[in-house]
Amino acid sequence: MFPWKRLDYLAHRWTGLVLGVLVCVWFSSGIVMVFYPWPALTESRQLALLQPFSLGQPLVGFSRAAATATGYLARADVTGLNEERAAVAGRLMRLGDRLVYQFSSEQSDTYVPALLVDAMNGTVLSPTLPEMAAIVARRIVGPTPRVSAIDRLLVGDRYMMNHDYATGFPAYRVQFTDPDRTAVYVSVRGGEPFGVVTTRTRLTTWFGTVPHWFYFRWLYRRSEAWLAVAVATTSLGTFLALTGIVLGVSQLRPRKKGVVWRPSPHRGVSKWHHLAGIFFGLIVLTWTFSAILENVGESNSPRSGQGALARGGALRWDAVRLTEADALARLRRASQRVAAPIAIDLLQVRGRPGYDFHLGDGREFWVDAAAGEVRTELAMNDARAVAASILGDSIPIERADRLAAYDTYYYARPGREMHLPVWRVRFADRERSTIYLDAVNGTPTGFVNRAVRRQRWLRDALHSYDYPALNHHRLLWYCIILPLLLGGLASSGSGVVLLVRRVKRLGLGN
Repeated sequence: MFPWKRLDYLAHRWTGLVLGVLVCVWFSSGIVMVFYPWPALTESRQLALLQPFSLGQPLVGFSRAAATATGYLARADVTGLNEERAAVAGRLMRLGDRLVYQFSSEQSDTYVPALLVDAMNGTVLSPTLPEMAAIVARRIVGPTPRVSAIDRLLVGDRYMMNHDYATGFPAYRVQFTDPDRTAVYVSVRGGEPFGVVTTRTRLTTWFGTVPHWFYFRWLYRRSEAWLAVAVATTSLGTFLALTGIVLGVSQLRPRKKGVVWRPSPHRGVSKWHHLAGIFFGLIVLTWTFSAILENVGESNSPRSGQGALARGGALRWDAVRLTEADALARLRRASQRVAAPIAIDLLQVRGRPGYDFHLGDGREFWVDAAAGEVRTELAMNDARAVAASILGDSIPIERADRLAAYDTYYYARPGREMHLPVWRVRFADRERSTIYLDAVNGTPTGFVNRAVRRQRWLRDALHSYDYPALNHHRLLWYCIILPLLLGGLASSGSGVVLLVRRVKRLGLGN
């Protein structure tokens, strides 16, 4: 019978010959990615870039501008939109020196800016001109640096390749002459900046994300091939780590009386590989296993169709009775010391359109677009009703809570963001479904069920160490994650040294 130890040894050695260098690269690039700045602009950062404006002059109005936008989207060959190509939300904001309506369509239950309409004369401004993109980008870098280049990109480049950024393209890449060589990505359709890349981003991309996530353009653009390579290599990495742990434990020497005890039968680099594998093998195993799940499974984002159910179907533009100026006047009568708005969103919740006012002082108000009622956040009963319209009235609601901070399952990693505050509505179904709603306008912002909870612990916690106790203590996270990465690098790096020696011996015929 073939001894199992010998079989495990051969399996580990030959798998290491095939994959050892890649595992070492994963750990070294993982160290780099600890310092990787996420290039996408967060929701709060995008709001902070907006400028206050007044409504002193008469505007076209959302309804008339929406009719123009809907007709244009229906005629235009616009990619990346839903099948209806309908505007499901609008925003009045200042872009450069003019007021514009930005209309959004829906893609994968996410609002995607699709078209700009001039708020003064109703003309379509999309696609945005390069000059306008430069003005928008300068809000981020300031007035001093010069524009060195403006490129129009149909899809993301090396630094904006992740699928999370895909809805922003086509886009202008506006490059500046500042010391960081900042590049700002501005959507051609929606006119808003959605990504910023600096020298640090470029370095951590080439030495971190490219080798770690296989961000080779020729491969990533073939999504099925990319997924197959990612799953296959991480699965082999898990097998390599598992056989290494079994082999390492089996080679530990027991303590004997009267004999100086040595934990390893090996010497030199082999000894270091053996001991590092013993101490950090479980870390290597959990990281490679969770890396398989990084490429599959559910996230805590809303599911497709939930936004439409919360809205109560298509946005009823004909139900909008108040203009933006009328709604602002109602708001000022209802609340004292109202700051100038930086954005006015027209949205719909449960079939009733309303204006969501984002004010320059950070406050947010809702004004019913038909009746003119003013409120701040949704009442609890209203939040429960919105959630029930998504999952159905037949499923009982367990409880509803208002969250001003992330919880265990609704959270974002550093550099990224999920909306706050929200209403968290829990259902008493078998999946223990939980829906998170924007506290003011009722838009779904997150969804958690049994599958998401499982993925949260088997994938996110094991791979990124985003445990609740560490999420808000970044320094403590650094102190834990960096030594573990260095340990994994020591284990895999010493294996690469042994691999090189083995290849040399094979080349010499020994």
